[in-house]
Amino acid sequence: MDPIDLDSLFEPWNRTLGEDRTAYRNHVERVLRLSTTLAGGELPDPVAFRVAAVYHDLGIWSDGTFDYLDPSTTRAVEWLREHGHADKTDLVTALIQQHHKVTAAGAAWDAVEIFRRADWIDVSLGLRNFGLPRGHYRELLREFPDAGFHRRLLELGGRRALTRPWSPLPMFRW
Repeated sequence: MDPIDLDSLFEPWNRTLGEDRTAYRNHVERVLRLSTTLAGGELPDPVAFRVAAVYHDLGIWSDGTFDYLDPSTTRAVEWLREHGHADKTDLVTALIQQHHKVTAAGAAWDAVEIFRRADWIDVSLGLRNFGLPRGHYRELLREFPDAGFHRRLLELGGRRALTRPWSPLPMFRW
């Protein structure tokens, strides 16, 4: 049984996500499945991973910004505190803040690195695969279709590049 139901995590944000809900929900599912695979079949902290997965990009919609790491983190931390999981604040903050880090965020088995790699695999459509068989990613896409997620990222990234060319991808960390 799942420690926290994804539907309950998504519920407050369904209206905010609007037509992007399915695309984002499927991205979250793929990131969680990839994280589980990269972790050897069991997530290091299922609650932290599920909360971080739902909230990691949420600031795009909740705060209307492509500079979304801080708003996403703030909202995740609020959820943790309101639902009796304040002890997971440091891990969830690290998972969200480091998920777009360009270089490694630790050893391959470190929770933050597992989450970072999983997100990179999905965002790159499996091109950056960290040794994961490409067929595994294709299976995930069949189970949880893209539903316009990557197209939406390109639209938002393009809009950001036009309006703030000096800071087109503010979520990337080195």
